[in-house]
Amino acid sequence: MCYAIPGKLVEINEKIGIVDYFGEKKKVLIDFTDVSVGDYVYAQGGVLLNKISPKEAEEILTTWQDLFFELKSIDEKLSHVKKARQSKSLLALLQKVNLDKALTRKELLSLLKVNDHNGLKLLFEMANNIRQKEHGNACCVHGIIEFSNVCENQCFYCGIRKGRRMPRYRMDLDEISKVAGDAVNRLGFKALVLQSGEDPWYDQKKLVTIVREIRKLGVLVFLSIGERSKDTYRRLFEEGARAVLLRFETSNEGIFNRLRPQRSLAKRVELIRYIRELGYVLATGFLLGLPEETEQDIINNILLTKELKPHMYSLGPLIPSRQTPLENHTFINKDILLKVIALSRFIDKDSNILVTTALETLDKGTKRQALLSGANSLMINVTPSQYRNLYHIYDNRAGVREPIQETIAATIELLYSLGRAPTDLGIKTVQ
Repeated sequence: MCYAIPGKLVEINEKIGIVDYFGEKKKVLIDFTDVSVGDYVYAQGGVLLNKISPKEAEEILTTWQDLFFELKSIDEKLSHVKKARQSKSLLALLQKVNLDKALTRKELLSLLKVNDHNGLKLLFEMANNIRQKEHGNACCVHGIIEFSNVCENQCFYCGIRKGRRMPRYRMDLDEISKVAGDAVNRLGFKALVLQSGEDPWYDQKKLVTIVREIRKLGVLVFLSIGERSKDTYRRLFEEGARAVLLRFETSNEGIFNRLRPQRSLAKRVELIRYIRELGYVLATGFLLGLPEETEQDIINNILLTKELKPHMYSLGPLIPSRQTPLENHTFINKDILLKVIALSRFIDKDSNILVTTALETLDKGTKRQALLSGANSLMINVTPSQYRNLYHIYDNRAGVREPIQETIAATIELLYSLGRAPTDLGIKTVQ
């Protein structure tokens, strides 16, 4: 599968371009100057990556045209909201969503409390319908490389926390480049997420070298490396990194302080704001199911995510890990997770919402359900097999033992069954 298909650049307005995919137009950030209206380009995550020759682009688009419209038809059918008897109060709230009226905290809390089968079905169908109207059948697929499981933090919920007895690894710079090259040249990825624990061995100089080399591959370099200095994030942007995943974990300062010793919620949020100001495509969000978390905390988490103006929402369940303080903590109910995805779509209609691997670990069918509840982006783990199981952030992680090609094939089958196509999602331009 192509994880991105080319489109034609039909408009340039300073650093924002419009790319046309079979009549669907997406806004993208223009990352280099050697591009003109009429060029065929690749974009990923809302960032224009490189040009492609007209001949090559037309060959690809010719093979995709019939499939694209076939998938589009499937997606439109699956995103239809079916009529069902519902309470007047629920219908009134969903009508507000339809009319683009802001929901109050109390109203969001009321939607979060919906538990009956028909009510949940309507919530999820409504969110999927909004996703389809805003983004069409576009679905981003990113490859993720977990290059180190060493971490200097002692977060209570994390399986690679400092002090936990387990095999540790670090991929050297050449190995990271080799894995990235294979993911791009053999597997076809156009966006790579570089993820690690907060490992000080990878200082600014090493990280700059990694970003510089991988950017040469013509892909979106997406960082998930935790709290680094503002200067480091600035330097990595200058070297070509264009996206960052950094969650604030929880908006409840008390919970944050208990579960992340010697860390500050205020400083983390400040860094997230700075990352966006630098010009990065920002992915942020929170964990669900933390100890002492209330329904109001969940609503506050959703609203703080929106306030941070991310280009992508990233949220996932707490999954307990052995040899951590929370190893006996209970799992969150899957429906709560799906409701939070739907509510995120309601309050930020043109958002991009990521389906994390933790969702699939929670329940095998959750990935599909999440994509039918408003989500529109996926990640596939392309970490070498000898390391995948060692990146043990939680127990029984999905996909760590399956060959990469099997995971890719299963993802393709899932996306095609839902009518999703690898056109770019575009980017939010809210300032």
